[in-house]
Amino acid sequence: MDMERLKVEKNNDQFRILAKEIRTGWFPDTDSNRKAIVIFSRSLEDKKGKPLYTYKELSKIVGSENRQAASNHVEHFYAYGKSISTFLTRRRKVDAEVVETVLNKLRDKPLSQVDELCVAVNKHLGRNDLTKMNISATLEQIPFASLRQVLYNQLSDGKLHYKEEYLFQEMMNNLSLKDSDRGTTFKQAGIVLPEFTGMTVSDPTAIRSLLSPNTTLSSIENSLQWICLVMALYYHGISLSVLSRWFNVHKTTVLRWIFGLGLQIWPIVHEWIRKQVQTKIVCIDEKWLKIRGKWYYWFVVMDVGTGLPILTSLLDSRGEWACRWIGWQLKKIGQIPKAFITDGMAAYSYLKEMLGEGVIHLLCHFHYQQATSRWIKYHFKGNGDKEAEQLIKERKKELKNVLQTTDKRTVKRRFEKLKANEEILEVGKWVDNTEKVLPKLLPAIGSKKFPKTNNAIERFFRNFNQFYKKRCGFSSCVSAKRELICFLVMYLFVRQPCTGKAPLEIIMPQVCNMPFYKIINDPLNCLLGLQNVKQYGSMAKNRVKQCLRV
Repeated sequence: MDMERLKVEKNNDQFRILAKEIRTGWFPDTDSNRKAIVIFSRSLEDKKGKPLYTYKELSKIVGSENRQAASNHVEHFYAYGKSISTFLTRRRKVDAEVVETVLNKLRDKPLSQVDELCVAVNKHLGRNDLTKMNISATLEQIPFASLRQVLYNQLSDGKLHYKEEYLFQEMMNNLSLKDSDRGTTFKQAGIVLPEFTGMTVSDPTAIRSLLSPNTTLSSIENSLQWICLVMALYYHGISLSVLSRWFNVHKTTVLRWIFGLGLQIWPIVHEWIRKQVQTKIVCIDEKWLKIRGKWYYWFVVMDVGTGLPILTSLLDSRGEWACRWIGWQLKKIGQIPKAFITDGMAAYSYLKEMLGEGVIHLLCHFHYQQATSRWIKYHFKGNGDKEAEQLIKERKKELKNVLQTTDKRTVKRRFEKLKANEEILEVGKWVDNTEKVLPKLLPAIGSKKFPKTNNAIERFFRNFNQFYKKRCGFSSCVSAKRELICFLVMYLFVRQPCTGKAPLEIIMPQVCNMPFYKIINDPLNCLLGLQNVKQYGSMAKNRVKQCLRV
């Protein structure tokens, strides 16, 4: 069809439509008149009942080259019962009043979330038709310059502490809880956690049977046994797409099985750890995670005596308030240690403030020696000179040798010797830093009570790294928390190659008799009855013997 069949002619503040078939009179050039002409022109048909003009041609009337500019008006016209008056006088959801209301709400609270704004704006305007998408579209119309001064004033007055407010608000929400059981007590308190929502795969009685040493495998539902196997395969790196093909279901169904089972088992297991582990010395460390392009930190507190995680928390910061939050949670669950060992991050000093003056803060010797190597490499350059490089090696050995002993007095003597020669050796900054942290290093020297390193938690994170790398990151905080809980459950029940035992067996030897433990550690025997995967190998041997006889 010739695209020039329909033209729009303008004359000052008026316009008209020119075409082969028709010609209109002059109309005032307004949006309403142009929309009405689009609706009228689209209704014209030829003898065969086919529209005379396409949406592409009609889009010229509203000053666009996109056919959707015309088709949208026609669809809205039909949606309003083909009433031109209703169509032309319809009210836009996002109008000047909505924009002004959202702006006023942001001036009071600049960091309000979209959900919060949606509820507040609907209530203020006496409406209930505004959605989160409408509020998001409104936010795009508000320039940052109108809020910049508000944010600056609140920062200057010390009122804008969103991270601290979030942490303390979460503290207050937990004050009414009687214990730390995230699966049952939170629900009893009326708090619905998103990571537990909609993730039930079986009734609680069946789950408790999985974790009962006196329950036989034959009494467990066959479907629940296979879900346990799916969870084990996912933990060991089998992708969701492969699992969905194997079990002929969608990937989201597989994921719901895995998360549902993990979230139902975790509260029970966490309660076992909380009641049976008497914390004395703990290791604390954090693992970075990337969620939707933003860095988060998974804090883990591990008991040194049992090697079991007694507390985990996913936070978006690893600064002062994050460490204070970890300390508050330890006090809340009644697991205040006598000593805790860290890798030397400065913010952990605030954790000691939360736990009390009687708690000893230790530094990992391995991390400290690594920091010494980095310091030497940064401050001294050999530049290819063999003599200079040899001097650097000797100096590095001398600095590290301070802690390489089992006698505290030897450490002090070696340090005082270096301190006396700091100008000659050019290690004044290292001496100053070491003098500050020496009280955190000395308690572990020659001690059978205090560990020198936090190797226990490093081994834990090595297991987690294998799990995390295969996941290729997480899509949201909720899914990340579900994945972390799934990992914790499997880590505690899966037998470790070095010991041949699961970590949970340290406090509960009867774990090895539980159906869940048997299924995830010996699935072929439990589900298929195959005690030896090579049991049919004798058939090939017999065939070879027959050939040799011939």
